[in-house]
Amino acid sequence: MGWKSIAQPALLALGVVAAAYNILMMINSPEGFAAHRQLQMELAEKRTELGQLERQYAELEHHADSLLTDDLDEDLLEERVRVVLGLVRPDEYLVRMEDLDKLVEHHEAAEAVTLAKTKEDEPDERLRYAALPVELLQ
Repeated sequence: MGWKSIAQPALLALGVVAAAYNILMMINSPEGFAAHRQLQMELAEKRTELGQLERQYAELEHHADSLLTDDLDEDLLEERVRVVLGLVRPDEYLVRMEDLDKLVEHHEAAEAVTLAKTKEDEPDERLRYAALPVELLQ
């Protein structure tokens, strides 16, 4: 009766500890409920991202199909090529508005410098009239 009376409670305690350990592992282990919840959240995020990518793919596919149709307007295509890629035909000249604006600014600045130089070269009006009597005396 001695060892059997000790063995029963020890086995019961060991069973309780083993059950508690298994429950703890079931919740917190890499295969447990916490990991399952984290994987479910990641899966939802990836499904959302997949939906966005599928919509973007469908838009691009529609756009590519619209470029391949027989009723494609060549003038519209040429305009888009000019705008997006900046291409021109070999016999054409391209003058961008930014370049034209810079050219006008440069011309205005050069004109202002020229006007300033001509004003410096001209004698002062007061000096010209002051010199009149001297010329008349000679």
